[in-house]
Amino acid sequence: MTEIRIHRELNAPIGDVWRSLTDPDELASWFWPQRFGTECRVDLRVGGTYRIDGVAAGVAVSGGYVAVDEPTSLSFTWAWDGDDEQTLVTISLAPTDAGTTLDLLHERFSSAQTAADHEQGWNDCLDRLSSAVRA
Repeated sequence: MTEIRIHRELNAPIGDVWRSLTDPDELASWFWPQRFGTECRVDLRVGGTYRIDGVAAGVAVSGGYVAVDEPTSLSFTWAWDGDDEQTLVTISLAPTDAGTTLDLLHERFSSAQTAADHEQGWNDCLDRLSSAVRA
């Protein structure tokens, strides 16, 4: 397994979900647990960059946007600080009667274990997103 796919049904309008994924303050509020002291920088455009920094936890991830199609699709590279591996994340959103579907594809992992670790991490993050957009 060198890729992961995650599907979520969110009880929020597509615009709210998009903002939670792309607005730096909103992203920082849910991406990692509060104790991480998360700070985010977002330059939301093709060729722009982002950084999600868990200051208190000493972890950070960053990358560049390769596709931005508001409010339905977002694709960006992903690299942990101190790690040479760069992967690719694509998030697709679609409106539904009940809210929004979110489909996440994270690909180009070098090992099945790394993919599995990221799958757990994404599920934890998306649990927090689901709670954040319903609040």
